[in-house]
Amino acid sequence: MPEFQTFFTPARLNEFWYYVKWLLFYVAPAIMIVAAAGALSMFIAMIKKSFANTKKIDENDQNGEDYEIRRY
Repeated sequence: MPEFQTFFTPARLNEFWYYVKWLLFYVAPAIMIVAAAGALSMFIAMIKKSFANTKKIDENDQNGEDYEIRRY
């Protein structure tokens, strides 16, 4: 038999998947926390930007700047 067939025995594959399961069990929460922190920071930046844009629009309206409307 070729070497790869003798290396991947059912016992070794079971042991490999056992270690993969525990690796993901311990690493996945950290990855999810990092992803959630990134999403939260993006959400907060979006909220800040939306409030900043409304203030700029209000300031422009208060300064009396008129927009010229042209109809063709």
